[in-house]
Amino acid sequence: MKDDCLSVNAIQHDRLDKFLHGASHLWIGSLIFSIVIAEGLAILLFCGWLMTLRHRPRNQTPLDLPILIFLVLRILTIATSVDPAISLHALRKIPFLLIYFPLSDIARREGYREVRHLLRTLVISAAAVSLYALTRVLFTDVYRVESTSAGPTTLAMFLAAALAVGSVLIAQGVLRPLVLWLPGLAGMIATIGFTKCRAPWLAALMVALFALRRHRALMLLLSVFALLILFVEPNFTARYEEIFRWPHKLGDRPIIWKSGINVLKDRPLLGYGPGTFNVIFDRREEVKDRRVGAWHNYVLEIWLESGFFAVLIFLWIIFRVYQRGLIFINATNEKEERPVIVAVLAGLSALLIAGLFGGLIGDPIVDLLFWGFIGLLTGLVTDRSVNQEVMHYICPESFLANPFYFFYIA
Repeated sequence: MKDDCLSVNAIQHDRLDKFLHGASHLWIGSLIFSIVIAEGLAILLFCGWLMTLRHRPRNQTPLDLPILIFLVLRILTIATSVDPAISLHALRKIPFLLIYFPLSDIARREGYREVRHLLRTLVISAAAVSLYALTRVLFTDVYRVESTSAGPTTLAMFLAAALAVGSVLIAQGVLRPLVLWLPGLAGMIATIGFTKCRAPWLAALMVALFALRRHRALMLLLSVFALLILFVEPNFTARYEEIFRWPHKLGDRPIIWKSGINVLKDRPLLGYGPGTFNVIFDRREEVKDRRVGAWHNYVLEIWLESGFFAVLIFLWIIFRVYQRGLIFINATNEKEERPVIVAVLAGLSALLIAGLFGGLIGDPIVDLLFWGFIGLLTGLVTDRSVNQEVMHYICPESFLANPFYFFYIA
């Protein structure tokens, strides 16, 4: 009887693992096409992960506690918000960072091959949405392209991350044949151009060109194609020319940032509460886009919404992610392991660079992808042996002393 019960539990356990495996691919594949489906799958993944805790113990990762503290701080600042009703409405977007837990568990159990398959699904979905967007450019009169579920900025951020991931996987020989994958990357570059979003386009190109730096032919091809987009889309070119007339022609961002820094002085520790941009932004008459609804910088946004300690724990999470990722990039020479870690870090870097000038926190699609990347990376590197000499050279003090170390080892 006992053996029968163990057998039944093993079958249920196996079915649950298969469900999480399939749901994770559906989640990352549907993320840019339907936020409702993606959010629903994120909830199912989290619930499924909770159910697995009945069958096996949860081995903590180094980021479990910091992420839970960050979540608690975000929720607690609803009570201290200048408008609790608005902040309570914004609550629905906050818990989706919990996608970190099921994805870190999947990466930890399944390993590099499973994460590589997930990243391949991400690149395929990005290529598919690029095809959809470019079709609209060719056959309809659209000023800024969108996806089926997201506006131009969200689409550009998603494609920037996917382009960075795809470039690394191509450079490392994971995505082959090139004739199949390169058109997808070209389509992503073109689509980001037609969204007319500058920061994601530049972030994606920076990371992609760096990833392809040892493949001069591919690097040249990517650069030429990127320049062609500027000639094909004159409005996009004009937006880039504005950068050289900083700060007067850089859109509304300088006004938004100055307003945020000014009001931050009154509540630096607690912030004003999640979702309170429209309540505290006091220079709307000066901006061209009267519909603006965010601070266009994730550090400023977290600080203004949830206070100093929330932004401090967020930056600590980012630091720990890169520190541990760089440790394992340098510690392993495995052909399967290294490209996957570098690809996840590349996608994360594209989001962080673009997020300094656009949306990252509070955008459901980008938020899910961002915390998903962190979960995958943390799951991959947790509990793996590391050479102590490597630990010495990439300890926090050494990393701060030489922040460009990533460019040396990547």
